[in-house]
Parts: sequence; C-alpha cells; structure tokens
Amino acid sequence: KNTPSAEQPLQNQATGKIKGTISFKGIPLGKPGVTDALRKMCKSKKFNITNDRCSFVEDRIMMVLDYESLVNAFALVTLSSDKALTKVVIDSSTQEMLTLAKALEKKYGKPLKRSSIVKMEVGIKLDDGAFVVKEAEGTKLDKETFVWVDDQGSRIIVESIYSDYDKGGVTIERPSSVAAQDTVGKKVKEAGKSNP
Repeated sequence: KNTPSAEQPLQNQATGKIKGTISFKGIPLGKPGVTDALRKMCKSKKFNITNDRCSFVEDRIMMVLDYESLVNAFALVTLSSDKALTKVVIDSSTQEMLTLAKALEKKYGKPLKRSSIVKMEVGIKLDDGAFVVKEAEGTKLDKETFVWVDDQGSRIIVESIYSDYDKGGVTIERPSSVAAQDTVGKKVKEAGKSNP
C-alpha cells in the first residue's frame, strides 16, 4: 500500500489545457450510443474474441487494447446509463507510463505536472493478532503525475506510480459533474425549443 506525501503544487509553466477535445481512440467522451464503435475496437484485438468481453451489456467492461504507446494493455472501460463512454483506466509499468506521458505531450502539449514522494507501507501482524500499517523503512519513491484537460472538462491523468513499486496508470475520463452539467444543459435547451 502507498500513501502520497510532500506533494508539490502543480508547476506554473504549463496549464495542461489543450486545444480540441480529448477522445479515446477517436471515440468521444460523454457522447451517448458509442457501444458499436467500442465493440468494433474491442473485437479487432485477437485477445477479445469472446463475446462477453465485447458485449457492453454491463456499465464496466475489461478488455485488451492498444492506446498510444501501450500495446495489449488491460483496460477497464466504463459507460454511463445512456451508453456514453465516461472513463477508461489502464494500469501498466512505471516506465510505460513515463513513455506514455512523453507521447501524450507530443500530441497535446505540456501537461500540468506534479511531483511527489510516495511512502510505501506494509502491514505488520502484532503478537495479539492485530494488524498495523507502518512505513517501510527506506522506501520512498518519486511519483510524477501529468494532467491534460480539454474545454469540455474531459481529462487524461497519467500517474507514474500508484498501485505498487513499479506500477502506474492512465485514466481518460469525463467527470460525472461535467456529464451532469451537459445533461441539464440539453434538457434546458429542449424545454426552450418546445416552449416558444
């Protein structure tokens, strides 16, 4: 287990704001009815040939895919109730995350960047049978976090370390607050059209 500490503020030289919109392999975030496009992408990988892996009847699907510099990566894809893509999470090695951050910087420009120290913790069983969590001695790791945000509030977050000593991940998401604002905005526009 790890806990962040000594986080530095985001660097001022980069805003992390991008021109254009963030999508996932050309599939827009927050747009309803993208299951056919996701199914086609899913079935194009030889690892996903079973129908259950590409059925999208659930709101979360695990599948194998490529993303930028990541090849054959396991991804957790999350859909909203109207079958809009809301989130993709991919875990991989720290080195692959740092390589991905460089590839995304070439594509989207400078990200917001934060450096922090992660203290690794271990569970220790006491004589009375209870467990306590203590910091592992001499185990502090440098963590880099990179964030890109588009005008619609969608974002890409790359973390060099988060689940283990050499594991990080990337999250491509449209936060639920942004999706909720979009839904309210559409309902207001529709109400305005029906009431001249």
